[in-house]
Amino acid sequence: MTSARPHDGGMSETPSWLDGLVGNVRCAACGRLYARGDLKPVGQRDQHWFIRCTCGACGSQGIAVVMVQTAIEPPPAGRGAITVDDVLSAHELLRDYTGNVDGLFGAGSSRSR
Repeated sequence: MTSARPHDGGMSETPSWLDGLVGNVRCAACGRLYARGDLKPVGQRDQHWFIRCTCGACGSQGIAVVMVQTAIEPPPAGRGAITVDDVLSAHELLRDYTGNVDGLFGAGSSRSR
């Protein structure tokens, strides 16, 4: 397995998908939507990107882990938008989780996706 590669966050290397997070991700501390300048890629490992999130309103910092895959096939039929129940299920899964990212998303993970 490869180690995490540093990413300088320079505009010339900014991944295009990062703009999709702007206006869709909120600060966990104050609830403000992150602006483009609040999100900086700091590393990458395989399909996982590590994004430093710094809230422009309250100054809180966090790390988001984003899994990026190239869409080859359309999503399965019947799979709609993320619902409130989906978010609550994810919250329940993560609330007491003490493992690492590989434990959740790694190839050997036994969790259903």
